[in-house]
Amino acid sequence: MTINQVDGTPRRLGRRAVLRQWCALAAAASPLTAGILAKAAWGAPAPAPPPGPPGSPPDKTTPGGVTVPPTDPAISAQAVQYPGGVIATELGYLSAPSGGQVYPGIIVIHDAIGLTEHNRDITRRLARNGYVALAPDLLSGVGGTGKFSTPADALTAMQTVSQFDLMSQLNVSVRYLEAQPLVQKTRIGVLGFGLGGNLAWELLGSNADIKVAVIFDAEAPDPGVATQISTPILVIDGETDTGDTDGLKQLDDAMKAAGNPWQSKIEPKAGRAFFDDSRTPYVADAAKDAWKLTVAWFDKYLRG
Repeated sequence: MTINQVDGTPRRLGRRAVLRQWCALAAAASPLTAGILAKAAWGAPAPAPPPGPPGSPPDKTTPGGVTVPPTDPAISAQAVQYPGGVIATELGYLSAPSGGQVYPGIIVIHDAIGLTEHNRDITRRLARNGYVALAPDLLSGVGGTGKFSTPADALTAMQTVSQFDLMSQLNVSVRYLEAQPLVQKTRIGVLGFGLGGNLAWELLGSNADIKVAVIFDAEAPDPGVATQISTPILVIDGETDTGDTDGLKQLDDAMKAAGNPWQSKIEPKAGRAFFDDSRTPYVADAAKDAWKLTVAWFDKYLRG
């Protein structure tokens, strides 16, 4: 671009000078126009990536285990007690949306170190997504997870609880969740981690009220289950957790051959407990992706 100098001869302007004059002229005409033109001239910022579903896992480890605080006005969350089966009183944690409507329910089954704040936080995340979520404490019969000072102590105690007692507690918890006024009794799902994932497989085979499942870090069962279970199932494992990924290919083939609603995902560069943001194995990228898959699965098969 050229303009005439004082003596009338032409002078070429550089690009930056042209843009400065352009924006200055626009500002004289309208401040709003000036802002629009300035962005056009210097390049508008790239749009932010779309946010994940509510309660998306954090970018880094959070030792306290809290992503959605109990005081979040969008939910209600509290410790609960209810009559047990093989034990007198079952302990747990219940979270629900504060909208006052009726919602699907989800049982959250913790791993072998008991009911931690991370597990309670998962129920709150689910509540932010429109679900009533109950996390039973499978150590209720020995005083509850809070009785143990370290995860190792809780793990040792968990090894003393029989499979019969664990399943009894879970079935009692399903009935308690179904009895909640805000819960759609015909829409109950399960979300299990580690030991809880293994128990989720057992629950699918023994409790017809479970309509959908998402299972993390669990051993792949015998492929024969494909002809016995028609429940929509999403399985998520970490790439380096070979103890759980062994056998997954055979199960995947069997589920697909049976025509079941089924999906499996192996998260890259992740191992066992990659989803637990309160522990060192946490892998943020894998956890964020797994959470999107989890919420989408429940939305499709439990809410839809």
